[in-house]
Amino acid sequence: MKINIPILISAVQNAPAFEAPKISEGTTYLLNNTYNRLLRGEEVLLSDLDLNAFESEDISTLHDLYNNVYGKNNYQANHIVATLRMIAPTSKTAAYV
Repeated sequence: MKINIPILISAVQNAPAFEAPKISEGTTYLLNNTYNRLLRGEEVLLSDLDLNAFESEDISTLHDLYNNVYGKNNYQANHIVATLRMIAPTSKTAAYV
């Protein structure tokens, strides 16, 4: 198979820039501390996660990002979500001034 380099370069230059969707701090936390680490082949332990750093809707947002934007591996997206959903909810500590 031959590749026409000038056509390839032109197609890349004319392709629209990828813009990641706007996401919450909690989803960003999950993205950086689960998805990106798994991509690098690192082990992710639930004990390593700050459970106050994200909320339950951030888990669904991470699933949607993983499945629709960053990749098409539905099995791994569902596995991450199922694992995170097994975490018992905790209440946030309130700061009184």
